Amino acid sequence: MIRYLRHKEIDFQKWDVCIDAAINGLPYASSWYLDIACEENWDALVLDDYDAVFPLPFKNRIIYKQLYQPFFLQQLGLFYKNADQHQQLNYFIEQLPAQFRKINLQLNTQNYVQSTFLKLKHKCTHHIILDKTYAEQSALYNTNTKRNLKKAQSYHFAISKNITPAQLTVLRKKYLGDELKGIQDEADFLRLQRLMEKALSINHGFINGITDADGEMLAVVFYLTGHNHIIYLNAISSADGKEKQAMTYLIDALIRDNAGTKQVFDFEGSMIPGVARFYKGFGAEEIPYPVIIK
Repeated sequence: MIRYLRHKEIDFQKWDVCIDAAINGLPYASSWYLDIACEENWDALVLDDYDAVFPLPFKNRIIYKQLYQPFFLQQLGLFYKNADQHQQLNYFIEQLPAQFRKINLQLNTQNYVQSTFLKLKHKCTHHIILDKTYAEQSALYNTNTKRNLKKAQSYHFAISKNITPAQLTVLRKKYLGDELKGIQDEADFLRLQRLMEKALSINHGFINGITDADGEMLAVVFYLTGHNHIIYLNAISSADGKEKQAMTYLIDALIRDNAGTKQVFDFEGSMIPGVARFYKGFGAEEIPYPVIIK
């Protein structure tokens, strides 16, 4: 039986046991992550005794609720423990309460929608399965990436691993503030900082940065980890860092450090052609996921 539960009715211990055991589990779906990213404004559909779960992040409108995709939370949808439960997805969608009169919700790469009740489109992310040696994976880099990496290596960068979420937030405002104006505000910056702080405190993330010979930070990335995934969640480059290909250097270092681990390196996008080309330059494969709309 599929039940609709309001946030206060969810057994979070059972929820997290389900996500931890899920075949397609992702860090985004853990209760701690949802609570911060959604500011506790999420309900859920639950199958039986938390055998499969479907989080429902919402915004309150005057007379209805709207399902939406919060910032810093790329994929949700149905998470399930047994392979045959993926077939339950369309039943879950049909059980969405009528109070959710508007829906724009991104599911995950292991969700396959057949329902005709909603509009459907697809977005994509890019994955590298880190099952190869570094030599094997780097051989898959395209010509442009190899050239950019060689340029970056000529600067003799140093990798810094002592960056705090607060420092990263300052850099995000400094280098992305104008670009994100009207899209994300101070509350969103602070929400991301809380997500990073919590992830670091429970060993579900790490921050790597690149400094030049003068100690100037050129690029920094927060990686969210868990469920055999390393997710490229928050990346920032200065103008000098872009010129010197510091981000190419950082991503190559991540691949080098984790080669052969069989983890999934998820770039979290992108639908922007130029960014997608950058990811594919490392040998990443385009992976689609559905978006349901009403």
